[in-house]
Amino acid sequence: MNAPASSPSPLLRQLPAGFDALHCEFEDVLFCLPVDLTLNGETTSAWLMVSETTCAVAAMQADAVMVQSGPFHLDHADKARLLQTVGSAFLQLRIDGVYVNVARFSNGLREMHGRGVTQIKRLLAGDAFQDEALTSKSETICSDCGMALPAAKAPCPRCTRKGGIFTRTLGLMRPYWSSILMLLGAMIVGVALDLVPPILTRYLVDDVITPKANLHWLPWILGGLVAAALFSTALNVLIGRTTSFVGTRITKELRERVQTKLLGLSVDYYNRNSAGSLMSRVMGDVEYFQSFVSQVAQGFLLNVLLVLGIGTTLFVMNWKLALWVMVPIPFVLLGTMIYWKVVYPRYYRVWDSQSKMSQSLHGLLQGIRLVKAFGQEEREQERFAKSAAYVQASKRSLEMSAATFNPMMGFVFGLGGLIVWNAGGRDVLDGHITLGTLMAYFGLLGRFYSPVQSLSNFSSWVTGFIAAGQRVFEVLESNNQLEQPEQPKTIKRMQGRIELRNVTFGYDPYAPILKNVNLTIEPGQFVGIVGKSGSGKSTLVNLVCRFYDPQEGQVLIDGVNVRDLAENDLRKDVALVLQEPFLFRATIAENIAYGRPEADPISIVHAARAASAHDFIAKKVAAYDTRLGENGAGLSGGEKQRLSIARALLTDPRVLILDEATSSVDTESEQQIQEALAHVCKGRTTIAIAHRLSTLKNADVIYVVDDGRIAEHGTHDALVESNGIYAKLVKIQTELSRLEAA
Repeated sequence: MNAPASSPSPLLRQLPAGFDALHCEFEDVLFCLPVDLTLNGETTSAWLMVSETTCAVAAMQADAVMVQSGPFHLDHADKARLLQTVGSAFLQLRIDGVYVNVARFSNGLREMHGRGVTQIKRLLAGDAFQDEALTSKSETICSDCGMALPAAKAPCPRCTRKGGIFTRTLGLMRPYWSSILMLLGAMIVGVALDLVPPILTRYLVDDVITPKANLHWLPWILGGLVAAALFSTALNVLIGRTTSFVGTRITKELRERVQTKLLGLSVDYYNRNSAGSLMSRVMGDVEYFQSFVSQVAQGFLLNVLLVLGIGTTLFVMNWKLALWVMVPIPFVLLGTMIYWKVVYPRYYRVWDSQSKMSQSLHGLLQGIRLVKAFGQEEREQERFAKSAAYVQASKRSLEMSAATFNPMMGFVFGLGGLIVWNAGGRDVLDGHITLGTLMAYFGLLGRFYSPVQSLSNFSSWVTGFIAAGQRVFEVLESNNQLEQPEQPKTIKRMQGRIELRNVTFGYDPYAPILKNVNLTIEPGQFVGIVGKSGSGKSTLVNLVCRFYDPQEGQVLIDGVNVRDLAENDLRKDVALVLQEPFLFRATIAENIAYGRPEADPISIVHAARAASAHDFIAKKVAAYDTRLGENGAGLSGGEKQRLSIARALLTDPRVLILDEATSSVDTESEQQIQEALAHVCKGRTTIAIAHRLSTLKNADVIYVVDDGRIAEHGTHDALVESNGIYAKLVKIQTELSRLEAA
C-alpha cells in the first residue's frame, strides 16, 4: 500500500492517515515530514514524526505501521543537524556526544527537513514550536507550478504574465507619445506609398507597353515611381531617427531606474544574487528595450499596417486570387505557435549560460592574484572553457531552431507564390484579368508576404525580449527592501547611546543567529565584542547599521528605534570600518572623501593624519592625487585599512564600528592603526569586533557572544578573573603567541 508520504507538504499537529497505532506515543505530535529513503539508501514512503518529547520514522507495510528508525527521546539529545551527502542528506541527533542517524531523504526534501531541524533545535533549547515555519512558501520553488526559481524570492518565469511585460514597457513610453503618434502617422503614409509602385506598374503595362500607346504617360509614371521612392526613403529616415531617439532615451532611463533600485535593495538581496548576474541585467538585458522601440515601430507595427493595407488592396483588386494568397497563412500561424512553445524555454537557457559565464569571469578577475599565487591558470582556463561550452551549446540549440524555422517558412511562402502564378496565369490566358493586373498583383504579393514572414520571425525576438524583460522587471519589482518610515524621526545631534532590546534575528527567520539579545552601550564608550566565528558578532553590528531588521525586538539609538530613523540620518552618524577595506579605482583623496564628497583638501588631510595615513600618502609621487588600481592595488593591507579609517573619520561619526579592523594586517601596521584609533575614538561611541583580544584591553565593556546570546560582559580584567569563555580565549591566544615567539 502506498503511504501518503508522496505528498510534498508537511502535516501539522496530526498523524498521517492510517498511523492511528502510534497515537498513544505521539498524542502530542507537532509535525510530520515525508521521508523517501531508508537509512540504507533504499527508496521508501515513510514519515518523520516529531512530538515535544520524541521523534521517529515509520511507514505503512502490509496495512501495518512499521517503525523504521527510533523512537528517539529528545531529552536525551542536546543537538540536531542535517548532514549532506551525495544525492541525499541525513537528519541527526547528538545523543551522549555521538550523532545518530534519525532519517534520510533525497535533496528534493532537503529544504523542508532543514526547516524541521530548526524546529527540533528550538525544542531542544526549550523554545516554542513555530507552525508557520513549516507552512511558509519556499523561497526557491514556485508555489503555483513547482518550477525552480532563478533566484530566491524571484518571480516565476513560467507564471509571470507575458502581456504584463509589454504593458509595463509601453508605460515607459508615455513621455514620448507625441513622437510615437508622429511615427504612427509616418508609417501610415509609408504604407500608402508602398501601394503606389504596383498600381503605377499596372498602368504602365496595360495602358502603355502592351497597346504601345499613350507614350506621353511614360515619363509621368516613371516620375511617380521615383517620387514614391524618394518620399518612402525620407519617411524611413524620419522613422529610424525617431525610433533611435526614443529607444536610447528609454534604455538610459531604464538603466538608471534599475541602478537606483539596486542601490535601494537590502544587503540580503546581494547575498542571494551574484554581481555578474546583476551586471548582465543592467548591461545586456536592458538593451532589448531599445530594440523594442525599433521592433515595434519599424518591425511589428509597420508590418501589421502593411499586411492590413496590402491585404485589403489585394481583395479589392481580385478577391479570388486573394483567397489563394491566404493559403500559406494557417501554416505560418501553426509554425509560429510551435516555435513559441518549443524555442521560448531555450532563451532562458541562453541567458543562464551567459550569466554563469559572466559570474565565472567576474570571480576570476576579482581573484586574479590568488589564481596566479597558486598557479591555477590552467584550471581556470578549463573552468571558463566549460562555461563557454555551455554558452555555445545553448546558443547553438537556439540558433539551429531558428535556422530550421526560417527556411521552412520561406518554403511555405514560395509555395504561395507558385499557387498565385498558377491561378493568375490561367486567368490571364482566359482573359479574366490583364497582364498588368497580374504584374501589379505580384508586386503587391511580395510586399504582402515579406511582412507576414517578418511577423512569423518576430516571435523569435519576442521570446528573447520577454526573457530579458522578466529579469529586468524582477529587479524593479523586488520587494527586498527595508521598510522606510512614512514620517521619519530625526536626531539633531546624535549622542551615540545604543540599546538592543530582546533582539532575535536570523537570515532565515526560522533559524535565528541572535537570540533574545539585550545590551546597552553608553555615549562615548569603547565597547569590544568577541566570540567564536559564527557566534553572531558581525550580525549584531549589521543590525546597528540597519543592513537588516530584527524579526523580534528593537535596536535603538538615543532612544529612537532605527526603523523610525531616516536612512540618511543614520548613515551620516554611524560609520563602519570593515575587515576587508574596499577602495575604488580613483585617487587617494577621492577615496577618503567618498562619504563626504564636498570635503575640502584640508579636512581630507586632517582625517588622514588622524588615521596615521598622512605620512605614507605624502611619500607617494602624486601624494593625495595618486590614482589607485583595482581595490587599492599598490597599497599594503595596513595602508588600505588606514585609508578606510580616514574615510570613516572624515564623516565625523558619533558611532564608529570596527569590524575586525586589524585582523588582516601585520603587527607594525596593527600598532599604527591602534594608535590612530586611540586618538580618534575619544568622544565617540566605538564598537570593536576583534579576534585579537589584546586590542580590547582598554575597552570600557567587553561583550562575549556565544551561540547568538550574550554569555558574559565586563572589563578585560573582570572577565579574566571570572575564568569563563573570555578567559579561555585569552589563554589560548597567549599560548599561541608564546609558540610563535619560540
